[in-house]
Amino acid sequence: MSEFLYEKLENEFVKPQIDAKEFYNFVKENLNPKFEFREYQIEAFKRFFYYYESVNVKKQNHICFNMATGSGKTLIMAGLILYLYKKGYKNFLFFVNRSQIVEKTKENFINQSSNKYLFNDKIIIDNKLVKISPVSNFENESDDINICFTTIQGLFSDLNTQKENSLTFEDFKDKKIVLIADEAHHINAKTKKGQLAFDFNPTWENTVDKIFKSNSQNLLLEFSATIELDNLSINEKYKDKILFKYDLKEFVKNKFSKDIYLFRSDADKKDRMLQAVIVSIFRQKIALKYKINLKPVVLFKSKNIKESEENMKIFIDLIENLNTSKISEFKKNNKIEVLQDIFKNINLTDLAEILKVEFNHKKIISTNNDKDLENNQKILNSLEDDNNPIRAIFTVDKLNEGWDVLNLFDIVRLYEGQNSGGNNKGKVGKTTISEAQLIGRGARYFPFDFNERDRFKRKFDEDVSNELRNLETLYYYSENESNYISELRKALSEIGLIEKEESNPLKLKLKDEFKTKEFLSKKVYKNKKVKKDYKQSKLSDFTDLSKSNFSYDAKSGFGSLQRAFDENSKSSFENQAKIKAVNFVEFCGENVIKNAVLYNGYFCMKNLKRILPNLKNMEEFIKNNEYLGQFNINISDKSLNPKERLDLAIEFLNHLEKDIKGKTYEFQGSKKFYACEFGNIFKLEKEIKRSGKINQCNTLSEKWYVYKNFFGTSEEEELFNLVKERLANYLNEKYSEFYLVRNERDLAIYDFENGARFEPDFLLFLKDENFSYQIFIEPKGDNLLKQDDWKNSFLLNIESNFEIDDKNFKIIGVKFYNKANENDFINDFKSKI
Repeated sequence: MSEFLYEKLENEFVKPQIDAKEFYNFVKENLNPKFEFREYQIEAFKRFFYYYESVNVKKQNHICFNMATGSGKTLIMAGLILYLYKKGYKNFLFFVNRSQIVEKTKENFINQSSNKYLFNDKIIIDNKLVKISPVSNFENESDDINICFTTIQGLFSDLNTQKENSLTFEDFKDKKIVLIADEAHHINAKTKKGQLAFDFNPTWENTVDKIFKSNSQNLLLEFSATIELDNLSINEKYKDKILFKYDLKEFVKNKFSKDIYLFRSDADKKDRMLQAVIVSIFRQKIALKYKINLKPVVLFKSKNIKESEENMKIFIDLIENLNTSKISEFKKNNKIEVLQDIFKNINLTDLAEILKVEFNHKKIISTNNDKDLENNQKILNSLEDDNNPIRAIFTVDKLNEGWDVLNLFDIVRLYEGQNSGGNNKGKVGKTTISEAQLIGRGARYFPFDFNERDRFKRKFDEDVSNELRNLETLYYYSENESNYISELRKALSEIGLIEKEESNPLKLKLKDEFKTKEFLSKKVYKNKKVKKDYKQSKLSDFTDLSKSNFSYDAKSGFGSLQRAFDENSKSSFENQAKIKAVNFVEFCGENVIKNAVLYNGYFCMKNLKRILPNLKNMEEFIKNNEYLGQFNINISDKSLNPKERLDLAIEFLNHLEKDIKGKTYEFQGSKKFYACEFGNIFKLEKEIKRSGKINQCNTLSEKWYVYKNFFGTSEEEELFNLVKERLANYLNEKYSEFYLVRNERDLAIYDFENGARFEPDFLLFLKDENFSYQIFIEPKGDNLLKQDDWKNSFLLNIESNFEIDDKNFKIIGVKFYNKANENDFINDFKSKI
């Protein structure tokens, strides 16, 4: 079976070339700086750049990005628009199946005051200010980025019915167009049916195809989270078109989503409404406690519009008439553990009043009324904004696709029974699939900062008892109907939102003998992630060009004639084109270098002052021996004309720019380590959620291990057994104190160079008559040795770089433990203690 395009780009020969590809500055710098790029987004960009620019690849002009809901497809679109504009494309046609998605995207592309505006305040490409212009057709010869926003239905209608100022097929003749299809699975009806016939639905696909083929340079970029690759015709169509695949399963696995919980109960409709809003208030209280700006939203889903309107009236009446007595009755009738835990932490009278304020009728919106569709659309797409008061939404199906929301935490199904369309052979009905898709909308993670962890990822999968875990979960409330729950779980599993098997949390408990006040107050040291300090930095800190000259291969014009089979016949070529070392600034000249600086764009004073704060001006940067004046270059011909010298200077600066960027970081780990109390870092008891195979063993007889139980990967178990079988006796004889601690994301340290977060799996504490030791240990499987090599380097650097106030305390990192290098690990370990 032939490979998909994305699989070919992941092979061992191509992937290193893509990894080495530059993520172009002009793309990054012209997008809104508030959006941080995730690794997979950078990978998507690099793949497209490689594919578009490669001369060795047989290319398609029709490309697809198969990316999960919430993964940032629109940001990728915006970046590719900038890239393709620089490549000569000015006209872009964006289309999708729903008008509300069109308006949302237009708002994000055009409205600079929007909280989700995608571009920078000014777009500058090739030293020219570029505007984004919405257009209704491509008659205008403007040099702006011209984007026509439309629905696929509207596009079909415009092209087949004559209307003033609308698109016609003439617009696409003799013009290069980039077609951008969002939710692109909606234009596959003809392919899906395996038909060539031309009926109503297939005309959408034919219309797009006709536009695309009107010019051989046209590009069609499709974006979809849902491509039915199990359909043979669809599979065949997309085999050579899916450039990048990052599906929901991968998205969830990499912790970019909320964790989904099915909140099933025997409660009636009103009680389910109350369950959700009480949980919502509890989430809000936790956010306030940690100074996180969050207004959680609840969505109430009904079967049809009539029921939705009735349910909204029921809800308003329920909230308006709440009192302490009714809340107390609700508490008595609801024995669900989650709710009982909430009631322990909140006063019932206060709760009733808070609910009446937070969920009053002015903070409720319905999607059922089309009269105010445009205004409602803006409200629904800005739910995270500070000035948006909405706490509850009543809807049927309008929000299943194309809705961007981060602060939806609770979805309530207000109807009962199993949906129609499924069967007992495992087929999931369309209604259940749409419910799963809605849950997928709500599953987008609400980013928040905590202990310098990645704000865009779940932080408490391994610490499910942490109260901040409530800001990483989405609850779906329904009746406890087993057939329906089973079908919904299947639908969620099929789209990748949940694992097929639920994993039970594991409990890590501290042994009683380690619960003493004396032990819990022992010192544990960790460093901090701090802003990178460039006060004393020099240009030579960022590059090795002062140690090894940059070589420029100028075309010398020399050559020679040599007998093909005469090995002794010496060519005079090497003698003619001699390599000479010259000073870069003296050889190229200041004016040439100034022009090269302008051409390059990176070496502006704003960028330079960030890493070289003592630099006074551009003249000093060019002439001074602390800066460009220190560099020599190897050149094969000194008689270059001005154009050739400019090319040399540009190439040199491009090389220097890459060196600097490779060693420029926003953060660093402090070399100073700070003392904390053991009991403030490691909990007495902790629930941990683990997936995959987990090895467990009893540890009660191991007096040196602080927990009652051990569980971990095979590598972690091997480390535990190594200590037990080969090190415990040695350490007990040599040290008065010796204990091993499992670190389940409790303690983090930060790389000295770039501030990257690292949570070593084990901490070993030792004490003799002279010193106390804290030793970081990290077991590592073969498959991760290369990828995590920076952690190994960091561990080995700790001993010679740490700074603490206690001269009798040592902090040490030991090289990675791996079963294959067990003896090397032991030798390194013993040499340091």
